Amino acid sequence: MNPVLPRPSDRRPAQAAIFAGLAWLAWMLPTLAAEPATTAREGAGKPPPAAPAEDERFLRITRDGRRPLALETAIASYVEPDEVAAAAGRQTPVEVDLVGAVHLGSRQYYDTLDRLFADYDAVLYELVAPDNARVPRPGRKPSGAIGSAQQGLTKMLGLEFQLDQIDYAAKNFVHADLSPKEFDAAMAKRGESWWTMFTRLMRESSSRVDKQPASDVGFGDLFGILFGQNRELRLRRLMAEQFTDMEVLTAAFGGEEGSSLITDRNAAALDVLAEQIKLGRHKIAIFYGAAHMDDFDRKLRRDFRLQPRETTWLEAWDLRDPAERN
Repeated sequence: MNPVLPRPSDRRPAQAAIFAGLAWLAWMLPTLAAEPATTAREGAGKPPPAAPAEDERFLRITRDGRRPLALETAIASYVEPDEVAAAAGRQTPVEVDLVGAVHLGSRQYYDTLDRLFADYDAVLYELVAPDNARVPRPGRKPSGAIGSAQQGLTKMLGLEFQLDQIDYAAKNFVHADLSPKEFDAAMAKRGESWWTMFTRLMRESSSRVDKQPASDVGFGDLFGILFGQNRELRLRRLMAEQFTDMEVLTAAFGGEEGSSLITDRNAAALDVLAEQIKLGRHKIAIFYGAAHMDDFDRKLRRDFRLQPRETTWLEAWDLRDPAERN
């Protein structure tokens, strides 16, 4: 008996949802790629002018009219009010920067981050790995399906992989994430698995596609992006649009119940933040994927009584078409 296939006119939303789900999952996976016995390489701009933080998101696309120019990530700064610092016995108020990241980006983007990180007392970073694990050496062949997929994406997009570019061996870098055993336990406690996470992304992506039929991506569109001319730029533009749709992740992994992928890992990072503050660190960065930042923002305000100050934007992906620059 032949399966019942959707009519051609019905396929575009389904294909768009599949692509969106794969894009989101691929974006989240690089945070789980550490290997125990390897080292990171040392990395070496000046950030653009700061902008008010109140109504800004942590990931955005800048445009010239309808033409996309760049995918940008935010560095959102928070400061402890003087009265809060005094009540805690601190002469110097605590400053915390949420450094939103994308796990694939340009070399200049990661070079800029490396230079900025040198100015912090502590940089709390995400990596689901044992505390004594070190990130893979640049040029090392990827291991397993996840590592191969990550390297494949970097080539398809013409970008660099975060773990190959950021200097995780810097003295001020502090691991602030769950270990693999802790992450597995958190998923088990919530009844989650990688398959359930993917299906949640698919469901939310499909729902968004149904509401926005104008942005549907059909098989012909994907074929053209993957095999047509100017492939890297066209694929970067498509994936950038998916990544900036934060409502998909909020609906899939946020809310009251939260998730192991964001909520539980953020809780582990904030425990490390509290420890670093007790150790006398005053200027601290939390270097996590942009998808984690809304949750961090709420908890820095509520639990640490920090107030937002300003936001600086960094260009992670160049989305300009050289043919359109004239």
